[in-house]
Amino acid sequence: MIHIAPWEATLGLMECAGKVLKKGGMLVCYGPYKVGGTAVESNLKFDEALRSRNPSWGVRNLEEVTAIAKKEGLELVQSVEMPANNLSVLFRKA
Repeated sequence: MIHIAPWEATLGLMECAGKVLKKGGMLVCYGPYKVGGTAVESNLKFDEALRSRNPSWGVRNLEEVTAIAKKEGLELVQSVEMPANNLSVLFRKA
């Protein structure tokens, strides 16, 4: 949902998770991400395709998503490589 939605949706997701998760509760996000501002070529092309359909969509920088999560009381626990160059990103309510 993070890549096929405006950035404001990610902000809302993290804010809501920060409010409703109990201590130790988990939020799992799945999809393509940029790491260090870049990604594999297929994800960069996917990012271009998304932004051509809607400029507010796009493959997000993992560091930016993690920073917003931290602001809402969620800590990055693990990032797991998945098929098709996607990541499962696990956050825990601190």
